[in-house]
Amino acid sequence: MAKLSFSYLLVVMIVLSAILMVERAEGKRCRLTIDKSIPCDLVDCRLSCYAGYNGVGKCFDDPKVHGRHNCGCLFNCD
Repeated sequence: MAKLSFSYLLVVMIVLSAILMVERAEGKRCRLTIDKSIPCDLVDCRLSCYAGYNGVGKCFDDPKVHGRHNCGCLFNCD
């Protein structure tokens, strides 16, 4: 019985350490709106976000500007 409990404890410790390592490796994520003056074009948004910040660009609805999408960039702040 003690041998079985030790095996479960060992597995739980390995899983927890893997989870903690993944959280630490991600780093802090930042979001930035790129060029609010023009409507968002998905291809240009992704290219400018990747070129400028090594991030992922995405068009999103801006509640402040009705009927127009803005380009948002998600990237690592580190």
